[in-house]
Amino acid sequence: MNLTYETADEATGIVLDGRSVCIVDDDSLFRLHLSALLSQANLRTMEAGDSHSLTAILDKQMPDCILLDYNLDSENGFRLHEQLKLRFPNLAPVIMLSADESQRTAIKAFRMGLYDFLPKRNLRIEEITSAVRKSIAKHEVETARDGEIFALRKNAMFDDLTGMYSPDELRKKLQLLSSAVKRSGTQFAILSIRLAEYRKISASFGVANADDVLRGFAGRIRSNLRAEDFCGRYDEDTFHYVMDRNPSEAGLQEQMERFKAQLTFSHHVKSVELKISPLIAVSISGVDGDSVQMMQHLAAELDRQRDERGLGDSAEDWSSLPGGAQAVDGTLEPAERRRSVRMRTLKPAFIALEEWSSKINCTVRNISEGGARIRLERPLALPEFFLLKIGTSGQLRRVRKCWHLNDEIGVEFCDEPE
Repeated sequence: MNLTYETADEATGIVLDGRSVCIVDDDSLFRLHLSALLSQANLRTMEAGDSHSLTAILDKQMPDCILLDYNLDSENGFRLHEQLKLRFPNLAPVIMLSADESQRTAIKAFRMGLYDFLPKRNLRIEEITSAVRKSIAKHEVETARDGEIFALRKNAMFDDLTGMYSPDELRKKLQLLSSAVKRSGTQFAILSIRLAEYRKISASFGVANADDVLRGFAGRIRSNLRAEDFCGRYDEDTFHYVMDRNPSEAGLQEQMERFKAQLTFSHHVKSVELKISPLIAVSISGVDGDSVQMMQHLAAELDRQRDERGLGDSAEDWSSLPGGAQAVDGTLEPAERRRSVRMRTLKPAFIALEEWSSKINCTVRNISEGGARIRLERPLALPEFFLLKIGTSGQLRRVRKCWHLNDEIGVEFCDEPE
């Protein structure tokens, strides 16, 4: 008797013919059995017995769906799933298979982001194909939605947090202004304004509190925005205020003094008083209106000012919490943090997760005794603590993530160099 299995679903419109499924199980006989079942639904299969063979497969080709055993030999399926999400941003939907049919395990699987949970016992082809079909459909909808959100954010004129022009929109406006300056022979100026304590606040009190201060900081800039100028967020803690009508030296000086006065204030986080101040650098365009060269000059000048003022690591600038009181995140504030000079650098490095089973290439941009600024090859979700190997010399450090914006993260060192 020949059986024909339906390979399309009216609700999802997903056709399974020719789709690929990777079976991850340490039992070779079960993999063979499952592969035979799936082939009856015209599904192509790949097989992996452990995380290493699975990673090798995914590096070459991402399947449409992954069937992952909960209890691999010496490996936990949940932990492996978390490692895969970190290493592969476009990971295929994962369905967990388990001999453990407890409700607790199933609930945990869904909470951890797995697409479905199937018991191994008496597993029928209709159950597998239905789960695979629904998981693929859900994943494709999510991927399309994420793509739309990314495009909207990329094309958005304004930054959600500060209400200023977004970094992309700011760059577009500067490019247009540079072209106009070349044609007209006029000049424009950029005031680069940095919230000096942003990273320190983020490291001490968390990103949410740092962003709250940044929002207030941006509001003070907006309140001093002249009708003929424009301003946008350049990166995580810096804004570019653009004066585009042949700015005079007197006009620039007046605006700088106004910003210094308005952007020096106190902000309270419960019982802690944060002293907020700006770093301000200025650059006037040449006849060629080269905004890229201006950006490089401004970044270097702001870094020089930060290092000159010794900002970033000391806790002495904050008013102490009385009697060793707790900070907003429930942890005790350290009595003192190490002060160090940050060096601009470009060193190859990689991030190690879960005892070296997953490695992510990156570049160390700035480094000091206390921490570093890292650029990733692409935006990724990283845990709070991980290992960082810097340079070919093999310097290995345990670090804590302090702030994260798109493809850049700031970390502090938690140990001495090895």
